[in-house]
Amino acid sequence: MTIYRWDLDKTYLETDFHSWRGLYRSATEPAHEKRNVPGSASLLRALASERGAKVIIVSGSPTQLREVLTEKLRLDGVRFDELHLKDNLGNLKRGRFRAIKGQFGYKLPLLLQGRVGLGTGNREMLFGDDAEVDALVYSVFADVIAGRLRASELSRIMEAAGAYPDAISTALATLPQIATGDVVDRIFIHLDRGMPPAHFAELGGRVVPVYSWFQAALVLVEAGRLTPQSALTVGEELLKARALTVSALANHVQDLLRRRLVSPSIGPRLEAAADEALADLAASCAVRASWLGPIEGVAPPLRPAHIDYLSLLGRFGKKEEG
Repeated sequence: MTIYRWDLDKTYLETDFHSWRGLYRSATEPAHEKRNVPGSASLLRALASERGAKVIIVSGSPTQLREVLTEKLRLDGVRFDELHLKDNLGNLKRGRFRAIKGQFGYKLPLLLQGRVGLGTGNREMLFGDDAEVDALVYSVFADVIAGRLRASELSRIMEAAGAYPDAISTALATLPQIATGDVVDRIFIHLDRGMPPAHFAELGGRVVPVYSWFQAALVLVEAGRLTPQSALTVGEELLKARALTVSALANHVQDLLRRRLVSPSIGPRLEAAADEALADLAASCAVRASWLGPIEGVAPPLRPAHIDYLSLLGRFGKKEEG
């Protein structure tokens, strides 16, 4: 079984955290008015349709939005198995102000609890964005369940990130119940804020920053998780939303080739899978990919021997729960 764990805000839904108007709209708009990050619905539908796939959504949106978010996913035709939302009202009543915005103390215990009872044959792929600290939280999660981080190290990282003591205790209590294994295959980070991919380099090649979900779909084609047709459908959604042009999507293929995330065969594979409606997109991707000569250098390791998470907290937002 492959478990696909998704964030919602800035990953699946276009959410404005930076203004009171945006926050009010997010809290009050009905399901049919909520806007998707272009390509996200097609990608998640394709992943959810896999045999043996499990879709788990872990979002920082408040629990009061459960009904409207469930309806939004239903309208989008997305099947999901679990939907976890944050009890921000409860945090407010208890004076836990850091927890309202924080992610380490919220997401990490939930992610770890989600591995209880699962064997190492259950693989993981995680999807987030660069608006928060998803890449760091997901990487810590991956290294903890792989046995590369001890309980004492996990405790120090969570404390440095501003997590409350009970959240740290909850995370630590799950560790003896988790089967140790290197089960996280990829961590996809949608570059909502436009951070350069190099910003994530110290986390290794396991973390895949993408400018669009079309790029993520192509990496998944390369990994044998999606068909080329499914990737083209994601690209079609971006075109229909006028989020990107055919030329821009072809540029995204070139970017993946430069970063060695796909092979040159991706172009012909897209062309072979394209129907008449998507022929121009597939042909443009194939032509643009063929322009590149041999790529020099060595691809980064998927999992570096050591990641200094305490140091990286300073770059990704130290005390991000503050």
